[in-house]
Amino acid sequence: MTAVPNSPHFTRVLITGASRGIGLEVARDLANSGHQLWLAATTETVRETAAQLGPAHRASRVDVADPNSVASLFAEIRREWHGLEAVIHAAAELGEAGNFWQLDPDKFTHTLRVNAAGAFFVAKSFVQTWLDAGPKTTPRRGNIVLFAGGGAGYGYPQFLPYGTSKAAAVRMCETMCMELDAAQIPVDVNIIAPGANETSMLAAVRAAGGEVRTVVPFSKPIALCRWLLSSDSDGISGRFIHVNDPYPTLSPGSLRAEALKLRRIDL
Repeated sequence: MTAVPNSPHFTRVLITGASRGIGLEVARDLANSGHQLWLAATTETVRETAAQLGPAHRASRVDVADPNSVASLFAEIRREWHGLEAVIHAAAELGEAGNFWQLDPDKFTHTLRVNAAGAFFVAKSFVQTWLDAGPKTTPRRGNIVLFAGGGAGYGYPQFLPYGTSKAAAVRMCETMCMELDAAQIPVDVNIIAPGANETSMLAAVRAAGGEVRTVVPFSKPIALCRWLLSSDSDGISGRFIHVNDPYPTLSPGSLRAEALKLRRIDL
């Protein structure tokens, strides 16, 4: 596994979707790397996970599709920690599988709300919280790490709700970066393409007959999260970064304006 960069890193990090899958694996790794974590998930087991990681960590139940639930989470964080330096937003759902004309409209809308609106609710609350306390308590830039998924960068038949919602999150990331820069708010926001990891979601994709390309070990998205939380990535923002990209070599001045972004290809 890639070592933690020898540079300052965040201590207070919120991880959503921390009760399973990538969110859980990232939480375990960061807890061992000296970060202080606030874990959030829809299930009560997230509290057990935080307790297992150690007394420095906290946990809350949250429904990222509900802006009131997200607001309550951040209010609790402000009361106990008085601020937050970074968020890794891994909460997501696969949604219904099938041809688009066969999908249930309510289930489709719910997946968009969890995966796309949820990213908006969490990012908005983080920036508001960081502006209240972050600049006063850390010299580092704030940091938002989102997750894309299958179908975000290309068509993915049978999984329209998931692909659509994750593609929306990619464009959201770029737009958020532009607005943060225009407002001179020193917060970086990037979105990870983690590859196919052995999670319950991947098992559901297989069960539904979905195409699964090369499976990627958890160590790869973990290493990318570590890099994004280190000062080595400061100023890299608005990018769609795959775990197999040569990201350790990147710097703000080395990236072309259109690099690592979703774009139309001209004829």
